[in-house]
Amino acid sequence: MAIVEIHPELIDGPWIEGFVLDRHVITSSPIGYVGEHMQFDTTRSLLGELVYQLKYRSGSLDGIVETAVAFVTERWNGLIDCVVPPPPSLHRTKQPAVLIASGVAASLGVPSLSAAAVKASATPQMKNVALHERGPLLSAAIQAGTDAVQGSRVLLIDDLWETGSTLRRVAEVLGQMGATEVRALAMTRTK
Repeated sequence: MAIVEIHPELIDGPWIEGFVLDRHVITSSPIGYVGEHMQFDTTRSLLGELVYQLKYRSGSLDGIVETAVAFVTERWNGLIDCVVPPPPSLHRTKQPAVLIASGVAASLGVPSLSAAAVKASATPQMKNVALHERGPLLSAAIQAGTDAVQGSRVLLIDDLWETGSTLRRVAEVLGQMGATEVRALAMTRTK
């Protein structure tokens, strides 16, 4: 696989700097029903298609990781001590954010700390929770885990950014755990 074209955008949060690399969907138009379910003709960004294929079709991780690593090494070269994914909200055999974080960490030669922040209690997928309910729900659910980040410069990585509620909570937890710097990177964003 190769590095794909991206269109990075800044994202605000409790980190030094954060970016989403591209939009997930470029266009999506309804084309009719199959049974009770509306079908759509969807065009994704190049990175959005790779993330979609990884999440739902057992697609390759390579292009996503190569693209993220190229961005990180250009923007934050030498400023990352470890990579942390957010804890997943839905059980999957393969967790996209964990896979991406592990791949980026391996390429950068730093540890991937998937147990730095953990779910102390189960939550629904955040896309199914009203915006005003997310903060309190995540504050109770996402807590410090067993992987230490004290004194570390952390790269927080997620596959998909919708509102940033989960990444913001994880960044808060990492700060409480003693991370000296947190940077955030989401592969794609909705709307």
